Amino acid sequence: MTQHIGTFGRLLLWIEKNQRHLSSLVFIAAFILDIIAFSFLELSYINIIFVVYLLVAALGTIVTLVVHSRFQESPYRATKILTVLAPLATQFAIGSLLSGCLIFYTKSSTLSVSWPFIFLIALVFLGNEYFRSYRAHLIFQTTLFFFALYSYIIFALPLYVGALGPEIFLASTLLSVLIFLIFLRLLWRISKQRVQETKKGILGGFSATVVVVVTAYFTGLVPPIPLTLQDGAIYHSVERRGGDYVVTGEIRTPWWDVSPQVIQHVAGSPLHAYSAVFAPGAFQTSVVHHWEYYNEGKGVWETRARVPYTLSGGRSGGYRGYSTITGVISEGRWRVSVETAKGQVIGRISFVVTSVKTAGPRIQETL
Repeated sequence: MTQHIGTFGRLLLWIEKNQRHLSSLVFIAAFILDIIAFSFLELSYINIIFVVYLLVAALGTIVTLVVHSRFQESPYRATKILTVLAPLATQFAIGSLLSGCLIFYTKSSTLSVSWPFIFLIALVFLGNEYFRSYRAHLIFQTTLFFFALYSYIIFALPLYVGALGPEIFLASTLLSVLIFLIFLRLLWRISKQRVQETKKGILGGFSATVVVVVTAYFTGLVPPIPLTLQDGAIYHSVERRGGDYVVTGEIRTPWWDVSPQVIQHVAGSPLHAYSAVFAPGAFQTSVVHHWEYYNEGKGVWETRARVPYTLSGGRSGGYRGYSTITGVISEGRWRVSVETAKGQVIGRISFVVTSVKTAGPRIQETL
């Protein structure tokens, strides 16, 4: 028994000695674990898990502050365990929160739109190693908690109200700020001195997060979660038969080929963009197919058509729709951006048009 306690004690000392590096490893492990797990879970379960993670992160921050403020010199073994494990539990919960949000942010848009969020995650990893003193760590941890809370509520509130738009985003911002201020007030009641010492840093990190995210939203950098482009392609013909779509298109390339579709186009014939956009049940909004052609001479994308249709949520395979473009279809690079009515990009279908006199081999599929 004594040997067992001695072994545990040595393990605890080793964890404490390497806590900074372990916190980064725990953060990354939680990040990777949730990226794998959240790909298979239903949205309702993911919401519950997110709330649990938020509670664990908040509780871990509170316990860490209580121990450092009131029981720093305590001889009790339980206090020592909390001193070591509470920060790691907080890192695990926040890492899991951010990885889950990252899944939905990246799934809900193209990388060219989502990269600012990924860049922020990279900064979080760097900051996790850089801020080593407890004073700086408290600033970083509370800012990180707010960022995770904010990212989640931006995702969660549209789910509950079944709608998207600037007013929903601003409501998400207000709700996030109110919850965080209540949390900050609780920390202040626990340890006025430590919170007072770090108040400027905490409020600075909190304010900077709000400014960055609000700016990103209104410049179109925040993807329109929880909408997700499940499928999308360009076809020569699309016909709806009952509950199915019968499409005719080019022979598909292997799944590992990520290059744009090559469309052999016969002059005078139309092209159709098909998309399946996932939205949760009771969710209703408008979706736009934004057809664009890349003008090589000017080096710009030119709008050729904008076709809206109404999306209703609930179908696991995504709400399906298509749009058609006719007339002069130039050779070269094209893309169809699947957007919200406010212009937020859900996903893109990129393709290259080559002109031919006679149609080549084509396949027919039922979607």
